[in-house]
Amino acid sequence: MSISSLIIEQLKDTQEQRCVVGPLVEYLCNIGWKIDQIVFGKNEWRIPKTPSQATKREKGTSYQGFPVDIAVFDSPDHLGDPHHLLFIIECKTPDENAGISQLECYFVGEPYAQLGIWTNNADPSTSAVFIYRKGNGTMLLKRRFVNDLPRPGDAIIADARTITFNDLILPNENIFRKIIEDLLDRIVIHDSIVTRREEQLDQLCNIILLKLESDKQAKAAPNNPVMFRPMESKARSAQKIKERYEQFVNLYPETFTTDQDKHLRFADETIALCVDELSGIRLLDLGVTTISLAFQVLRSEALKQKEGQYFTPRAVIEAGTRLMNINLDDIVIDPACGTGGFLVQTLLEVARKYPLMSDGDLSKWAQIHILGIEKDAIGLKLTKAIMQIVGDGSAHCARGDSVRVHKWSSDYKHLASGAYADGRFTKVITNPPFGQNLKVSATDARLSHLDIAKADQNQYQDLEIGLIFLQRAHQLLRKGGLVGIVLPETYFFSTNYSFIIDWIRPRLRPVVVANIPMEAFQGFCRAKTNFYVFEKIGNG
Repeated sequence: MSISSLIIEQLKDTQEQRCVVGPLVEYLCNIGWKIDQIVFGKNEWRIPKTPSQATKREKGTSYQGFPVDIAVFDSPDHLGDPHHLLFIIECKTPDENAGISQLECYFVGEPYAQLGIWTNNADPSTSAVFIYRKGNGTMLLKRRFVNDLPRPGDAIIADARTITFNDLILPNENIFRKIIEDLLDRIVIHDSIVTRREEQLDQLCNIILLKLESDKQAKAAPNNPVMFRPMESKARSAQKIKERYEQFVNLYPETFTTDQDKHLRFADETIALCVDELSGIRLLDLGVTTISLAFQVLRSEALKQKEGQYFTPRAVIEAGTRLMNINLDDIVIDPACGTGGFLVQTLLEVARKYPLMSDGDLSKWAQIHILGIEKDAIGLKLTKAIMQIVGDGSAHCARGDSVRVHKWSSDYKHLASGAYADGRFTKVITNPPFGQNLKVSATDARLSHLDIAKADQNQYQDLEIGLIFLQRAHQLLRKGGLVGIVLPETYFFSTNYSFIIDWIRPRLRPVVVANIPMEAFQGFCRAKTNFYVFEKIGNG
């Protein structure tokens, strides 16, 4: 093997250095390592001989150490930092047994090194001894070949192998639910940077979305290594995932709308933990029921203590969507999409009605014909995750405030495009937040031309947000379109709200009133609700 002059000039003038160390460094460079993340030759890395010598090294003072032939660090930026030492290679000892003993001794002085290798030949077919440091601190010996030296991006573990899409395992609902629960628990305990529960959930949603994107790319190129995988160190795993995430947010600017969304803020160890736990499973092909139920772990945390926001039961979603009679010509929006129940079911309903549509055609249809708006960042990200899994209808699920449209031009410019224009949609289907104490102010209603808020006294007043959403649905619909909406029964059967009937009469024609049992929302609220379907008959 020819050796580059850059390597030769750094070698000591000995036969071992010229015949073994130099060719090994050349081989490392050939498989992807950078020469400026490798210490060798005249500047040999030294391992402290005793704990007291290690303390001296930590303090930056001179210390006594054993010289190591080759030391590889996780990046050029961390060259010489023992906390970022990945693996060492020893060539000096004359035989394998002596090499093993020496590596075991070296591991005591280098607690962060994950792998020690002994070989006396640089030929890729030459046998070598690999000693791995296991998670519990014990060592595992494997006999391998020089050709098995770790590549950049490889996890440095005894059973490491290239992970492709076909290697990913499809978990069942219980397993996936437990993975998410365990991750949340461990994040709470270990992450010292992101400490607020809501932010932890938001960050975990970001990582799940990136994992889904990795699955999509891997499915398209099944022979290539998956992007979302453990790498040679926790620091390197975190660095790569953060880089990929910053590229990813540019694909969905309507989802990642704030500066806080632009970066993963978990500690590196937390990101590496998420990668370890999620990298081996396949999210993309999970059934929608499985993924939706498992995601309730995140949904329940996201909605906890948020007044007026409730799960829409699966039976209500399925029946309500069926009542809307959605077809291929429809353009559908949920202006309060929460975690995407109605949007997902819309996609499934089209797939049911048109069984000959290919997955690709269904995905293209969804990206054009299904839209959603959600103010809560976590809810929106869960919507995108589930929509990607079920058919990639996530392109027009956007973060924003559906009600306060006067703020779109300043706060939600992506909503001010024609995609979300009033009068564009043939179907609106939604379960808006509701409750007597959850109201839109008279000022916001006036600025956004929501005249339902002045129907009672002919002047704008604070009004329950559920009724405001009824007008927003009317505004979004084209004439002849249908709105399907979950609302409390009291809005239509109490004398306190008699003005609502007068407002509805010239604008909306009742088509269906479907009873929702009290038990449906048990655990979230005690309001008696119905699913209402109205046809738009007027533009006022």
